[in-house]
Amino acid sequence: MNNLTLNIDNSIATLTFDLKNSKANKLSFELLAELDKVLDDIKENSEIKALVIDSAKPSIFIAGADIKEIEAMSTQEEIYEQISKGDDILNKLEKLTIPTIAYIHGACMGGGLELALCCNYRIATTNEKTKLAFPEVKLGFFPGLGGTQRAPKLVGLMTALEMILTGKNYDAKKALKIGLVNEIFDNGQKEFKLKEFITKVLENKIQNKKLSFVNNLMQKFSLTRAYVYKKSLETIEKKVNKDFKAPYTALDVIKKTFNEPFEKGIEIEAKAFSNLAASKESKYMIKLFFMFEKLNKNFDKTQVPITNVAVLGNGVMGKGIIWLFSKFLNEVRIKIRKIEQAHDIINSVAKLYDSSIKRRSMSQNQVDFKLNKISYTDEFNGLSQTQLAIEAIIEDEDAKKEAFEELEAVMDKDSIIATNTSSISIEKLGSELKNKKNFLGIHFFNPVNIMPLVEVIPSSHTSKKTINRVIELLTSCGKTPIIVGDCAGFIVNRILLPYINEAAFILEEGSDIKTIDKLLKEFGMPMGPFTLADTVGIDIGFKVATILNESYGSRMAVAPILTKVYNDLKLLGKKDKKGFYLHNTKDLDINTEVSKLLSSNRKTFTDKEIIERCMFIMINEASRCLEEGIVNDPQIIDFAMITGTGFPPYKGGICAYANDMGISYVVDELKKYEKSYGERFKPSLLLEKLNKENKDFKTGEELWKL
Repeated sequence: MNNLTLNIDNSIATLTFDLKNSKANKLSFELLAELDKVLDDIKENSEIKALVIDSAKPSIFIAGADIKEIEAMSTQEEIYEQISKGDDILNKLEKLTIPTIAYIHGACMGGGLELALCCNYRIATTNEKTKLAFPEVKLGFFPGLGGTQRAPKLVGLMTALEMILTGKNYDAKKALKIGLVNEIFDNGQKEFKLKEFITKVLENKIQNKKLSFVNNLMQKFSLTRAYVYKKSLETIEKKVNKDFKAPYTALDVIKKTFNEPFEKGIEIEAKAFSNLAASKESKYMIKLFFMFEKLNKNFDKTQVPITNVAVLGNGVMGKGIIWLFSKFLNEVRIKIRKIEQAHDIINSVAKLYDSSIKRRSMSQNQVDFKLNKISYTDEFNGLSQTQLAIEAIIEDEDAKKEAFEELEAVMDKDSIIATNTSSISIEKLGSELKNKKNFLGIHFFNPVNIMPLVEVIPSSHTSKKTINRVIELLTSCGKTPIIVGDCAGFIVNRILLPYINEAAFILEEGSDIKTIDKLLKEFGMPMGPFTLADTVGIDIGFKVATILNESYGSRMAVAPILTKVYNDLKLLGKKDKKGFYLHNTKDLDINTEVSKLLSSNRKTFTDKEIIERCMFIMINEASRCLEEGIVNDPQIIDFAMITGTGFPPYKGGICAYANDMGISYVVDELKKYEKSYGERFKPSLLLEKLNKENKDFKTGEELWKL
């Protein structure tokens, strides 16, 4: 056997998983075939009294199925055949007549947890890397090797639904509490604690945890189950677009199979899983998963990693950046104008830790320890020992340059100066610095504590060493950085602002705020363009739109309604409780002050035109980013738009969406809209080339790399 080792000691068999040439154990086809054979050997060996399943990997039990093998299968029939084989093998494990124990140290995910559920008992170590979860919903499907059948019986319907529909991680203590594992202890106690546990198992002294009163009701009464299914569906509908089928299908499978015989339930599960895993949506979600993995490894470890930073600016973005670095680094220094501001800033940063305390992922003592890393100064010379200083002040070129001059005067020649500008050219901002090789843009997205993406923007002078140190820093802080070329708006804002701007043009001509927002939310965006404008801040959006207009000319002219809303009505959005909507209650009401600015002579637009105008203008700008070499891979644009704006991941990103619509169709529609609405819809040269050569963003690589 290449990936499994079977040892028998004093009638106790230990089956150790160790997938060759891999840091993680995955249930590959090869490994499952080996498991099938070794289970036959175990079944025939009358000497064996108990079986322990273990892992040779230092911090992984089994990370799940081999996602690349699922990605490679294109048809429902092919997937169903393989899933059925996998089910037969895990059923064989479950039907062994000897006691079976899964010893879980490290990640136990997806198919790994499904394998563990086939054992009679489960032990989890208290190590922080020990996590149990069904994360499949994040890949566009759900547990397909019996998870929907075994989990509800073991932990109860409500708990199983939470596990399967959310992909939530459970540490050892939580897993013990819900009955997912039978015992927990430190891995250092393994030798004698495991032996002790096996003895109790052989003496029949270990019982599975009884279901809670509520979960017990679910098992017995169809009415209570119906209520839970109804509430679960309502929760999904609030959070998940109807086009993303995975959670809806998972709920339906559990509902249909809960009272069915296991054999029938497992077949229903396998067919539904196969249908989802073969879908375009799932393939896009898998690509996103692999892109995350690739980008998070896209750096070389440096000899001197950054361990302390300084932050200039204490607005929403500044506080988010302070929170991030206080969580992961040794020291964070705040440059403030007045010492009196410090207390309020640190209190605001502390509030960003509240969700960690509520989720119990951090204790109050741990949060206090993080906050104690924050120090402050009102003098620039108080930043002389800083390895990296990042400014997050107002979006004003002169103000930023003045800050950089002050920083460069006191900081070491090897220290890095960075800007969190969302739209101003890095080349411009660094033009007056003496040490240009250590200057670059680090553009976070709001809210910093949630959004994973960071755009890293070097100038023509930035050294590779500086870029690598920053990429390493951001990755170590749990962010996913992408390197993009220098231009106004970079990638995300350059593509996103035309979307908001076009929605404003549509509003001026016809339709209404709620209809436009509703349509684009139903398309899959996390919120409509006007809700987004209010959330980001109308002042910030208007400033960025103005900068883009100055940089790209009349094709990015600011919609007149945006100018009126900002300049005439002085509206700021959610932070001031008044923007396109009134933000005084949970139910957002339209701000009638905005409605009064609209003419009474209104056009009627089809849903199709509203969606296409907002989406196709983004496709056009994305193609220009490729055309200009701002990035050289449409998958990076797709990743940026998904992780930076919430573009629906199951649609693959803006370039993948264009491919699905058909480049020729996109170009034809852009030309039609150009005739009606002007040059902002004029197809880019790259789109024209792709159309002419019958290629798309997947096949036309040579056209944007000329």
